[in-house]
Amino acid sequence: MTALAICQTPFPALKDSDTVGDAARRMLEIAVWDLPVVDAAGRLIGMFKLTHLLGTLLPKAATIGGISDLAFVGDTLDYLRDRMRAVEDEPIRAYVAEADHVVHPETSPMEVALLLYRGERAVPVVDAGDHRLIGMVAAREVVGALLAKGGR
Repeated sequence: MTALAICQTPFPALKDSDTVGDAARRMLEIAVWDLPVVDAAGRLIGMFKLTHLLGTLLPKAATIGGISDLAFVGDTLDYLRDRMRAVEDEPIRAYVAEADHVVHPETSPMEVALLLYRGERAVPVVDAGDHRLIGMVAAREVVGALLAKGGR
């Protein structure tokens, strides 16, 4: 079994020209935390992560740590909504993080399981030659493959 045998294909991806608002809405629709971002040729550029978006919406003082009471900057849902409205029409390019890890179609399931165990939510599977996104593999695909009857 390889990463290709257990990855979800096709996997929804964002285009680098999508907006922050469109990306967030799409992630809510399909219930994922992270989505790959590809260029016009389908090559992986990086990941759009909801945690990164939340970090952008929070006051800088909150993200550097040490401050637990944020009432002085506005700790209401309306404050966060206003911050979201300020960025929702921006292209996601500025919010894309480099993928922490990628695997290739021939990567072993043991290596994929180790990355997931170490905290990755999902790992992009890319072509080794042109870095084109093939799919994503998450813990649910690994466990599903383990529970499936017969070998894949």
